[in-house]
Amino acid sequence: HGSPIVTPTVSTLADGLAVPTVGSNAFLVAKEYTDDVCVVQEREVALSILRLLEHEKVVVEGGGATGLAPILPGGQYHNQVQGKKVVV
Repeated sequence: HGSPIVTPTVSTLADGLAVPTVGSNAFLVAKEYTDDVCVVQEREVALSILRLLEHEKVVVEGGGATGLAPILPGGQYHNQVQGKKVVV
């Protein structure tokens, strides 16, 4: 899409990300700098929160843990990031 679209919101652990539409400024920045997008399931968000709590001793909101989900074992990008430094 070339512009923000309206989507239905649902209850989620990542409630900070659950907005009906992204703001126009945020959309323009994301459009410019985003190479790829992936969808993660609620279970993967929960596992990311748990992983950060157990291993890093930090408590995060689901939206903050969502970026970690695709690179954890079983995640869409796990194999691609092995042995690399990754910023989430």
